[in-house]
Amino acid sequence: MKLRIARSRDGGRITHYDLYKIELRKGMTILDALFQIQDKMDPSLSFRYSCRGAVCGSCSMLINKEPRLACRTQVSDVHGFEMKLKVFPTLTDTPPGWNPEEEILIEPLPNMPVEKDLVVDMTRFYRALETMKLWIDSEEGTEAHLQSPDDRKKIERYVNCILCAICYGSCPVNYEQVEYIGPAALAKAWRFAEDSRVKSPERYLDVANSLNGAPLCDLIMNCVKACPKGVAPGGAIRKIKNP
Repeated sequence: MKLRIARSRDGGRITHYDLYKIELRKGMTILDALFQIQDKMDPSLSFRYSCRGAVCGSCSMLINKEPRLACRTQVSDVHGFEMKLKVFPTLTDTPPGWNPEEEILIEPLPNMPVEKDLVVDMTRFYRALETMKLWIDSEEGTEAHLQSPDDRKKIERYVNCILCAICYGSCPVNYEQVEYIGPAALAKAWRFAEDSRVKSPERYLDVANSLNGAPLCDLIMNCVKACPKGVAPGGAIRKIKNP
């Protein structure tokens, strides 16, 4: 099996693609393959990872033009899946020489600046969460804030977000408008607005409906198809737009 991987030299932008032949093993993931390349062929190859178990979201990248977690994607299954995303240039532009029948194409996650090889600068993604203040401020006292199983179930899907930014990287609106805060931030805003323990849910809805928020979303639903944890941000955004 061969992997064609995006590389960068000048200021973080992709400058060329290198081709590597790996020794395929049963159960090998794309992340395993990247480790093999880094350990045995090219120690300069850069990529992010942490948990290796689809929990941290660090290893998000574009695999055969689809945003996926490298640790969760089996090499043997890459050619068998299709997300059927609405495409934009990053998902259609292919490098010269790529043979999709014999090679797996690995590129950095779209819609964010490239730092080096498969590592992207996620500042814009995280800044949205910070500027929207998507958390609950602590209060003095020792009283527990209890929640019923039914109320917990309402937000269960959105709590599962691992901030992998795959929804951000799959979004055509994020490609066209860098000011758009993105699906993950909006889904998290809905998560807090629906939380029975929150005293002022309207705060989260107000910030989600800002000019750079839900009004920019075209409900294309790439985020729903691509999310590796089933969060389905598009459903939350629809509710924000049509309360």
